[in-house]
Amino acid sequence: MVSPYDKEAERLAALPRAERFEELIDFPVDHTFKVIGRREGLSEAVQQALAAVGRPDTCLVERPSAQGTYVSLTFTLAVASGRELDGLYTVLEALPGLAFLL
Repeated sequence: MVSPYDKEAERLAALPRAERFEELIDFPVDHTFKVIGRREGLSEAVQQALAAVGRPDTCLVERPSAQGTYVSLTFTLAVASGRELDGLYTVLEALPGLAFLL
């Protein structure tokens, strides 16, 4: 027997990502991003990507891995809609050296 929760999860999973965001998040919202990847050039790539979408002055909090090979970058942006959030994720997903995007 399929529970109502399973049905709702299936319905949400079938939606495009921007629509799924609209269903699950109350906008506008301050959304925290965490970008994890190779240390070399990641911070600059994130800054360039954010500048390209009109967010040039974003403050990144950088934390290197224990061996210094990887870095995590954390930042918060005001986001007005699911479409805008989807666009930000799309831009960040294309970064060279990206390992994880949360």
